[in-house]
Amino acid sequence: MKIINTCDKIKTLFPNDFDIAVWRRYASEISKELPQKCESDAKEYDFEKQVLPVLEQALNTERIDFVNNNFQAVIETLNENLTKLFDEEPDINIVLYLGLCNGAGWATTLDGKSTVLLGIEKIIELDWDDETNMRALILHEIGHLWHKLNGKLYLPDFTKRRKGIQHLYQEGVAMVCEHILCGDENFYHQNKDGWLDWCRENESEIKKEYLRRLDKKESVQDFFGDWCSYNGHSDVGYYLGCKFVEYLMKTYTLKEVANLPYRKLNKAFAAFVKLKSGTEYFISEAAVKDICSWKYPPPYNVYNCEYDEVSGSMLEEEKCKNYLCFWENDTLNAYINIYCKNDKFFLGIGLSPEKCGKKLGKVYLLQGISEAKKRYPNKTIWVQVRSWNQRAIKCYKSCGFKKQYKDIEKDRHGKDEEFVFMCLQEKE
Repeated sequence: MKIINTCDKIKTLFPNDFDIAVWRRYASEISKELPQKCESDAKEYDFEKQVLPVLEQALNTERIDFVNNNFQAVIETLNENLTKLFDEEPDINIVLYLGLCNGAGWATTLDGKSTVLLGIEKIIELDWDDETNMRALILHEIGHLWHKLNGKLYLPDFTKRRKGIQHLYQEGVAMVCEHILCGDENFYHQNKDGWLDWCRENESEIKKEYLRRLDKKESVQDFFGDWCSYNGHSDVGYYLGCKFVEYLMKTYTLKEVANLPYRKLNKAFAAFVKLKSGTEYFISEAAVKDICSWKYPPPYNVYNCEYDEVSGSMLEEEKCKNYLCFWENDTLNAYINIYCKNDKFFLGIGLSPEKCGKKLGKVYLLQGISEAKKRYPNKTIWVQVRSWNQRAIKCYKSCGFKKQYKDIEKDRHGKDEEFVFMCLQEKE
């Protein structure tokens, strides 16, 4: 693996303004192919309005130094990450360079060698110059190269539908690789201002709209690229692609997924869209059935007792409306129960065993708090938790709940049990 860092050269060659002739010479020193490659890719942009302002913003030596330092920090530990996916160090180039808004990351080929191009101007524009986001960006592009080395990165794309499936498939495999390499299946470097929560909540709608556009032979570009957006959110296709590949991995290994032909991908995507995902604002027979099947190790298996007598039947209609159910691929991940007890307004949360320990309790709980405030704006929110359940207490504290008092109550089996009562403290 060869690392090419041109930060010092950028500062020397462009001390004040951007000069295209100087840039062409600079790019040629990296690779004779690079100037034409970048300029050809940037033809669709208005250089004066869309490219030059981004370049001028990037030519701030303080930001370039910041990028440089974080890039060096990532590279020092990069091989530790790569061993999770590669049997040996991959034969690739990683180049930190000044491009023409060709993308923060670009997995491509230069001089016959697989290369990751990191555009410093786009990294700065998107605020991906901190160490965490830069590592994720690099790992994502390496994910594309892993796909290329281990499967079929490019499918025949002579129709809009094929192009749409290919784009989703490519970014999905790269996102899964990114998650494997960084060791966090919930990390998306696109996640800002509630992006991930919005994607999760609207997953069913996103899937259906993507399929509708494929069926109607419409462009799916809105789902990809920071300059585009779907319902006000950029890069939604990265989330959707990741969920699609995760769905495929229930049947295939990642290497098998990387080699799937278009025919199978197209058929699988149609099936994937039909799966229930997103948020339901009531509890259904399907939800109750899932909850009844949840099995926890002691002492957490006490949670199942709430549904011991339900046996998959519907709860009474009014109670159904007091639940938020979070679905993903026909599987219930969590539910929030909103209820009143002793004239107090309570929230309860149930998390499926498969999602425990993955820092998702807070994600769902915050959505439940938000919905509760909308429904009951003048209510103070409480939670009741068993005193031995320190994991839950810690989660509630992280969401703003403060311990108020303890009390002894009877459990469903008539035994005394100590509960902690916590109240949500609003920030001023």
